[in-house]
Order: sequence, then structure tokens, then C-alpha cells
Amino acid sequence: MKMPLSVEEIDEIRDILKREPTREELVMFEAHWSEHCSYKSSRRLLRLLPNKGNHVVLGPGRDAPAVEVFPGILAVFKIESHNHPSAVDPYNGAATGIGGIIRDILTLGAKPIALLDLLYMGNPFNPHAKWLIRNIVKGISDYGNRVGVPVVAGDTWFDESFNKQPLVNVACLGIVEKNKAVLSKPRPGDLVVIIGNSTGRDGLLGSSFASTPLKDNMVEDIGAVQIGDALMEKMLIDVVNEVVEKKLVDYIKDLGGGGLTTAISEAAGDYDLGVEIYLDRLHLRMDLEPYEILASESQERMLLAVPRENFNELIGILEKYEVPYSVIGIFNDSGFIRVYYKGRIIAEVPSKAMARPRALLRKSKPPEDVLKGLTPLQGIPEPDLEDAIVRIFSSPNIVSRRWIYEQYDHEVGGRTVVKPGIGDAAVLKINDDGRGIAVKGDGNPRYTWLNPFNGAANVVSECYRNLVSVGSTPLAIVDELNAGNPEKPEHYWFFENMLKGLAWISDELGLPVVGGKVSFYNEDSSGNQVKPTLTVVGIGRVDNVRKAKTMEFKEPGSYIVVIGETFPEIGGSEYLYRVHGLEVGEIPVPRPRLEYMHGSAVRMLINEDAVSSVHDVSIGGLVTSILEMAVVSGLGAEVELSLVPSRGIDRLDYLLFSETQARYIVEVPLNKVEKARRILDEMNVVYRVVGRVSSRSQVDLLVNGKKILELDIGVLREIYADSLEKYLERG
Repeated sequence: MKMPLSVEEIDEIRDILKREPTREELVMFEAHWSEHCSYKSSRRLLRLLPNKGNHVVLGPGRDAPAVEVFPGILAVFKIESHNHPSAVDPYNGAATGIGGIIRDILTLGAKPIALLDLLYMGNPFNPHAKWLIRNIVKGISDYGNRVGVPVVAGDTWFDESFNKQPLVNVACLGIVEKNKAVLSKPRPGDLVVIIGNSTGRDGLLGSSFASTPLKDNMVEDIGAVQIGDALMEKMLIDVVNEVVEKKLVDYIKDLGGGGLTTAISEAAGDYDLGVEIYLDRLHLRMDLEPYEILASESQERMLLAVPRENFNELIGILEKYEVPYSVIGIFNDSGFIRVYYKGRIIAEVPSKAMARPRALLRKSKPPEDVLKGLTPLQGIPEPDLEDAIVRIFSSPNIVSRRWIYEQYDHEVGGRTVVKPGIGDAAVLKINDDGRGIAVKGDGNPRYTWLNPFNGAANVVSECYRNLVSVGSTPLAIVDELNAGNPEKPEHYWFFENMLKGLAWISDELGLPVVGGKVSFYNEDSSGNQVKPTLTVVGIGRVDNVRKAKTMEFKEPGSYIVVIGETFPEIGGSEYLYRVHGLEVGEIPVPRPRLEYMHGSAVRMLINEDAVSSVHDVSIGGLVTSILEMAVVSGLGAEVELSLVPSRGIDRLDYLLFSETQARYIVEVPLNKVEKARRILDEMNVVYRVVGRVSSRSQVDLLVNGKKILELDIGVLREIYADSLEKYLERG
């Protein structure tokens, strides 16, 4: 078996063991010391992330973090990547990503209530990319629908750099009463019980596979991709819910990346414990060698630390749901992982040394072409505005994701208040008292490629605005950092600067980063990294879901108000790419002070019922956001562009398409104008009334009272609603 452990790491293992390692021990170290499991190239920098807060109950370290959204109610949420598996086998790679993230939520005893998919995929006109896209979406759809957890939100980006190596980031949100959450740790004497599917060869050393570059012949790696079983996952959810309700376990852990090896290493090593494991007691689906049992990543398996006195009651629950189980060991206070097979010891490793390998200090330097982000934008011709609007509005990065989300069941469970396609974030009710949670994921690979620090900050800012737009108070985020080969200084530089930008903006906005994931080696077989990408998923508290706002215009005659100034910031914009074919320039400057001020003002407007719709301004700029509000509603608008608050802009295309941060568009009903004006004046924000909602099916753009464009809502709706499906089905 090939061992991608370095020579230095093998020498270090010899020093730890004071002898030559056995084959099984080498496999254990390979599995858990992989980048995917150990974070050895990122752990030093991850310490920069702020993760504390009054409402943070559990931060980084466990399979999922927990935030107290309301007194006694915890939101448990996590993000994961399944990038490499989805490049090799898109259906199973994406499906098992969903399965794994659900089990992460179960480990704290939470009931999963929502899934999100954050997908970065290739050009939909490329045949291979199209095959990946279709099967990734189907894998997520089939698994999520069968397991009964709604897919309520997400983000999708299309770019040539993802043609062969997509980024498939998935997230899950669950809720649990604080006094029932599994926040304790395993104790000496607890039994090690493995529940769920039998163990096979699928996913063998999948974590090691995910910690190396992809090969030219990806078929060779098909065995590293796990196979999902949504029915077993559904039974695991039911079992864990009942086990938690009856307080039968001290600790729960998913058998995900690294399989049994990582689960027992972290369960013992993180708590200064030891454990004895008897591999021949584990339920298998085929004859396996001991090293295969240790390295298998077969799905739908979980580890329970069970006090002996609770064992019989636990077995009764497992047998009721017909969930297979094995008692394979016992925790102790020895500090060693001892693995036995058929009466002989085959591995004896210090648990802390296994669980936490030495953190590496990687070299970092900017690529030679990093100045592409600072290229002065000179000589950009002014386009035909109507043609430019159509080009941008038909971009796969802007059009409706209906083709995707209509394949998902986003209402199962009956909690979804704000559904996909109508709001900037999803809103789910917790119970019938009106309280709820908002959740949203965001990313912008173009931004983080041109300027990883500011790009990461802008990604967090957009997530913040999306949560605010539906009426929530942002509480916390989790992050997924997707980068190239950490052994290449030019690749590692992007990771380092994305992380630093994330740390800075999160601290500025008071938004703790309570958990996350790092995915390295995202490059093609030629060694070219995909666009380095930060994905964040944020949650917010919604005090009254009946006040949650959506983006569509509600009533003809209402006023359209722009909050925030527009600056001439078109570097890295969708306009520059779609109209001029350029991916250059300095991206918009992050403005955390204004994000906080404007977000507070918008929340006040919503709480005081002074607005009827809210939409943030982001990709595609001001005109795109206005058109989205019109198209989703079917109502038109008349907008006077000379009234838009701006500074330093001398071109109309820059005013329309700039992606300046910290801006919102709100609709104010006629009878709420004075209330809205009072709130905005008291909050000391820059705003202007720029137009009114119309009953006519068109959007009129005016400059100093003169109409310059008349855009037909029917035509735009067809472009917006159907373009993605056309790209993927017929393009």
C-alpha cells in the first residue's frame, strides 16, 4: 500500500513509538495525519480566527459547534467539503458529503432541520463540467430528499477553473435543547459502540486521497469514494434522537474522514484517555485485513461512548430501529490506543501523539501575477447599457437557481418560512411561538482569486447582509477554506491571506467563527490550482418569523430606497467579466463600519415594520438587485439614477454595475415613509429615495427625468428563470 507520509513523518513516528511501526500503525498515521484530518498545514493560522462570544456554547474542536440562539435553544451547524470525491464520482461524492455533514450535527444530539449546498462548478457549456454539475446536484437531491432533511439555501458559482475539480461544500443546521445536548466527553469505563452500516472497502483511505492532488486517470481513485445509504442515515437520526432524549451516552462521534482510526484517536486523544479496540468484533460486509478496517471510510457509521449501566437500554433502541451495532472496545485512562485482532495486539500508539501531529510552518509567497488585482482599469469602453444588462442578468452566476433547488425538497419538516428564490437567506421556524433561525452561505471565487484578503472579507460581509435582509441578527459563522497545494508557497499564500481577511472582518463585525474546514490540494492534474475560494455559512436569530422579509416588490406606488453610497468599484465585477471579458482590477473595498451601521438600520426598519421588502446589493451591482426584485414579483419600477447616493462616479455603467459593499435596497410603503425616514435619520446612514414600484410590467431607468432605458419584465423573467436550465440541458 502506497504511503504518502513523508520521510520526516515516518522518522517522527519511529521516535514516538521507539521502534519500527507495524503496517497497521502506518496506515493509522497515514489516515489521521493527512491534511484532511489533522490540519497540520493550517492549524497555526487557524488560531487567528475569533471564536468567542456570549452566545457561543461550543466552538472549534468537536465535530460541530453550538450557538445559543435563544435561551435554552442551541443551533448546531457545520460546513464540510467533498471536493475530491465529487471530481471522481460526482453523484456519490456529493451524496456522501450530505450524509457526513448530517452526522456531524447528530454528534451533539441535535435534530437536523436544514441543509445547504455551496457549489463551485465549471463552465456549463463544457461537456465534462456539465456531467459533473448534473450528477452533483442529483446526488445532493437524492440523498437529502430520502433522508428527510430539507435543502433550503446555498450558493452556486460557475467558472472554467472548476471544469475538472469542482468544489462541493455542504452545510447542515440542527437544533437541540441545551439541557439535552451531548456536550460531555468519554469517560474511563465507557464502552465503544459502533452503530450503523457494516464496514467495507469503499472509501478506503479517502482522507489520504483528499490530501493529494488529483491524478490524470481519476478512475484509479474510485475506491476512495464512499457509497451513501440514505435509509440507514434516516434510521441513525431516529436512533440518536431517542438516545439523546434518554441521556444514554456520554459522547458521540461520526466515522467520517479517517474512519475508525480518526474517530478513536480524537475521542481518546482530545480528552487524555486511552482505549482498547478489538477489530474482529466489528460488523463487516466482507472479509477485510485489519489495516483495511482501520482505514475504511464506509458511510453511515457512528461511535458512541456508552456507560455500562446504560448499555442494555441502548441495545433495545438499536434493535427497535434495526440498526446494526458492535461493541468493539472500552475507554480507559492509559493514554494509549491499543488495537487487537484475533487475540494479538497489532497497534499500540500514544493517543495524544496520534490525535495531534506536529503543526507545520509552510512557506508563503505571492504569485508573480498577483498584481493582476491592482491593474488600473483604463480604456474600458462604455457599452450599450441594455445589451450589458442582458449579458449580466443572463450570467449563470446571477440567474435563478430554480433548476437546482426545484430538485430539492425544501419544505419537508414544515419549518421553512422564507424559501429558496425569494429571500436573501432562508428562514426556519423553531416552534410555533414565532421564533426562528436564518441561515445563508456565500462565496465569490473571483474576489478571493484577485485579492484573497479583501475577497474573504467581502464574502463574510455579503453573508452578513443576507442574514440582515431577512430580519435576523447575525450571530456566528462557519468557514470552508478551499485552496491549492500547501506545499507550494504561491498556493499557500492564497490560503494564508483568505484566512487573515476572514479573521479581520469577523472580528470587526463581532461575528465569531465557531467552526469550519480546510480543503487543500484543489488543483487539476497539471498542478494548476482552481480559484482559491472561501465559503462561509452564517446563522442569525429571528425574533419573529412573521416579520421576516423577502426580496420581491410588494405593492405599486411604494418607494424604492437605496441605503449606502456607490463608489466606482468595478474591479473583479460580473460586469467586467460578462461584458468585457476581463477578470482584473482591485475588487471593492470591505467597509465593516458601514456594514454594521447599515445592517443595524435595516434591522430597525424591519423590526418597526417600516419596509415591505429588502434586498442587498452584491454581484451585478445596483441595477441587477433592482431587476431581481422586479422579476421575482412581476411588478415594475421607475428609478431615477441621478438620485442614487454615489461618490467619484462619472460613468453610468459604473453606477449601475459597481459592486460596492454595505448597500441595500428597501421598499417602503406609502404609509410608512415618515417612520422609515425617522429611523434612517436617527441611524445617521446615507440613503435616498430613488424611485417607485410600478404596476406596469417594465423597469424604467431615468437620468434627470429623462428615460434612458425601458426594460421588459416578461423578457427579463424568462432570462432569469430559465437560463441555467437551458445552459445545462440544451446549451
